[in-house]
Amino acid sequence: MPNYSKVQFVAWEIHTGPIAYTQTGDDLKYSPFDYAGLHNNVDRRLDVLSQCMDIDARVMFTEKAILKALEKADSSNDTLKIFMAPEFLYRGAGGAYLHDLINGWADAPFVLPPPYDKAWPGLFGELKKIVADDKYSNWLFVFGTCVSASFDTKKSGAFYEIDLSQNPECYNTSLIQLGGAGNGEICYASRKHLKSRIDFINYRLAANVFKNNILPLDNKTLIPVDVVGESEGGAVFALTNVNHSDGKPIKFGIEICLDHAVSGYIKDGDGLIELDQGRLKFNDEYVDIQLVPSGGMDLQPGSVCLLPVTGNKPNSYAFNCDGLTALNPTDDRIYGAHVQVWNQSDNDQINNGNKIYEVSNNFSNVDPAVQIRVDDQINLNGAVILDTQLWNSSIYPFSNNPLYKINGCYEAPKGSGYVQIFDSKDLLPTSSL
Repeated sequence: MPNYSKVQFVAWEIHTGPIAYTQTGDDLKYSPFDYAGLHNNVDRRLDVLSQCMDIDARVMFTEKAILKALEKADSSNDTLKIFMAPEFLYRGAGGAYLHDLINGWADAPFVLPPPYDKAWPGLFGELKKIVADDKYSNWLFVFGTCVSASFDTKKSGAFYEIDLSQNPECYNTSLIQLGGAGNGEICYASRKHLKSRIDFINYRLAANVFKNNILPLDNKTLIPVDVVGESEGGAVFALTNVNHSDGKPIKFGIEICLDHAVSGYIKDGDGLIELDQGRLKFNDEYVDIQLVPSGGMDLQPGSVCLLPVTGNKPNSYAFNCDGLTALNPTDDRIYGAHVQVWNQSDNDQINNGNKIYEVSNNFSNVDPAVQIRVDDQINLNGAVILDTQLWNSSIYPFSNNPLYKINGCYEAPKGSGYVQIFDSKDLLPTSSL
């Protein structure tokens, strides 16, 4: 594994927000929000077979996106390619997969047809498999996030069954995986600490889905201590064989969406005070590469925290890939997706010169940024699965940008989106710690 003097940022710009079905006629009417994904006419939270198939389909589209990136990416061995997707890339039609499906099983805990009735690697195992190839030896993959849920059980006769009367505990996890044959164990998983009010929809359509009546893993007043080796997946990490040109480890930070803007809350009498700095800034942690996969978050100048600690920071970077909103200088929210790559000036200042790359609903501030459309269908067990079955945006009436106006309303991009490949940039020769 070579040491790295350059880094290339590759983003999967894809809208991962919920959908709303519409009725055509004299006026468009809006039904409650729903999640796209494969499902049968049963409770989507417990539809294990459909969830397994949904995972396999999304992994196949993920592989398509990665292969598109490989075609045009820098092939130099001293360039680290970082591929990142947005938050909520993997969640399924119920809004969360059953937690057993994330790491799979040696023996199926459910009664399922082939191929799920035997050993199955689950979502994270499948993702590891598709990048376990020498052609990805100089790639680091940030696989957006996956939402999963764990239920309490109750006794029913001689057996136990899921207790739907209790709120489930939900997790929002990002898998960061080093590519290359034999590198399966060189990875890191970090969980989002704070739950945003938009993380789960408030309504359900025809079938049951996860809503805001879930229990987050952490209480919002718990302030994480983020250091390398944090057992539950802290915000700071390094990976074996991912080094600067001098052989010292590249220091990474990851903050999933809201964690980039808020580190937590502290009690103030009967209320709470928001700590409006990200996890890195709050813990005074500086990094070479700050990763922010998100669903509704821009890079925040006050939370970007790059090395060196003092002085200009032209060769360390904050990288945001968002799956819910386009960048917009006004307060109107335009749904879609965006990508940002920033560095910093002295005294942690951000200005237009520090905004190296910005792409918003496929419009870029750089020329050229290589943009490649991802395939719009895959074949799963003999069935054609369309990208819009898995990622299908709503038509939103909430903004006034004419670029996205369709039938009097405003539409976010549907389907599997685009891979955005940016020019390689110099890395610090050392971590400057």
